[in-house]
Amino acid sequence: MSWLIAAGLLGVTLFFYSYLIYPVLLATVAGLVQLKRDVAYALGKAERRAQAGFEWPQVAVVIAAYNEQKHIAERVQNLLELDYPADRLSIYIGSDGSRDDTGSILQTFSDPRLHVFLFAENRGKANVLNDLVSRGQEGVVVFSDANTFFARDALKQLMQPFADESVGCVSGELHLTSAGGDNQDGLYWRVEQFLKFFESRIGGALGANGAIYAIRRRFWVPLRPDTICDDFCVAMNVSAAGGRIVYTPAARAEEEMPESIGDEYHRRIRIGIGNFQALIRCPEYLTRTSWGTRWSYVSHKVLRWLAPHLILASLAASVVLACLQPAWWWWVAVQALGLGVVAGAYGLLSKGVRLPGVLNLLAFLFALNWAFVVASWRYVSGSYSGSWRRTSR
Repeated sequence: MSWLIAAGLLGVTLFFYSYLIYPVLLATVAGLVQLKRDVAYALGKAERRAQAGFEWPQVAVVIAAYNEQKHIAERVQNLLELDYPADRLSIYIGSDGSRDDTGSILQTFSDPRLHVFLFAENRGKANVLNDLVSRGQEGVVVFSDANTFFARDALKQLMQPFADESVGCVSGELHLTSAGGDNQDGLYWRVEQFLKFFESRIGGALGANGAIYAIRRRFWVPLRPDTICDDFCVAMNVSAAGGRIVYTPAARAEEEMPESIGDEYHRRIRIGIGNFQALIRCPEYLTRTSWGTRWSYVSHKVLRWLAPHLILASLAASVVLACLQPAWWWWVAVQALGLGVVAGAYGLLSKGVRLPGVLNLLAFLFALNWAFVVASWRYVSGSYSGSWRRTSR
């Protein structure tokens, strides 16, 4: 009986730990880490800032594009107009068998900094990234997307943390926009930025934002052809090899947000498959990283990927427990009511009904967690591939 009680409570407890308790603990620990650094600095035993005399490194911006005729011309122009020394910037863009005008648009540019590769066969993003990275020798490789746009100083901001030789990867900040304007007021998105900031402070930053991040070339590990979450794996490979991942919100990029929650749901399924792929394939993300990374990885990532499974297991255990001890039916009712509310909010939002902020957040959380359930099944059953899937993002 006791194991049923534990099972009935465990899933819900871990869910709330990941989403509510962990952020508070993280901020507390990060505060203590910062206090230790401040004390060391005040006592003259450590440097607060990176060494002077930093020179802008040679940079390769790498972008794999597939059917991006809508954005590609503006994206190339955006990169060419960045505030960064022209003799230290090279841009490598590969069209992965695009069936639209992406290739012909790329060929209209003649700037010597731009290197265009038109691949006839659609091989998947990981293969194109492997190919493009191998074409250059620059010390720092910047990864981005064809539908992302950098702030003019984004590249300089992204490079500054590399003045510290222990830094192997730097992730910038993506701002989602829509026809209604900036989307930064979304509670979930703000919490994610909060977590990234404090995880970076304790040396536990996880992965990188695929729209804007950079690594030292020496940390590059070619991706397996069917890799889905390339940004997460590239960055975590740096961490597993001993390099630090740093989050710098001053390096800003913008990207259009999905037009509907349905688009976001399909995107999350694909990301979820990639998450489970990385979890199974890459145990070194737990065994060869720092204490901060391991704690963040389990609390922020692994538990969230498994959260819906834990919730469903908790509900099943609670039903069995209630059948044996009727007094526990109240707990079953609470769980069922909670699931019903978030599922109903998702259903309304999917039909275009405008919801208050809290219900909108609940609908998003339902879509996110249900996507993880679907993603786990597709990963286990093998019904996925490393090829592209077009969404609004």
